[in-house]
Amino acid sequence: MTSILASLFMLCACATQSSLSRPQWITSAASHQAVGSCATHALGKYKQKECAISRARLELAARKGITISAQTVMTESATNLSSQSTLDGITTQTVNGVIKTRLVDSYHDKQQDIIWVLVEEN
Repeated sequence: MTSILASLFMLCACATQSSLSRPQWITSAASHQAVGSCATHALGKYKQKECAISRARLELAARKGITISAQTVMTESATNLSSQSTLDGITTQTVNGVIKTRLVDSYHDKQQDIIWVLVEEN
């Protein structure tokens, strides 16, 4: 019984420790700030961070009423001997306002390979 309680205590301590190591801003950013995240990226850490920043900026833009939409078009063709697929991405922006942001902080959750970023309006 004692070993079970000790195991439960250690498990709870580990769970609390991992959640405490994450910055507070991930769950409670200020109203003029936004949080973005991105998991493992095929093109590396730089692109992963760039993806997270882009998502945070999109969040701030959406709050300001700036419309941003993305469209992906995939075409496939096949014959008896071969097939071909093409994937094209189109991003259209309608800007009815200007938003300037700056990177405040970033955090890399190495265990899950997620990069979190905090941006704010300038």
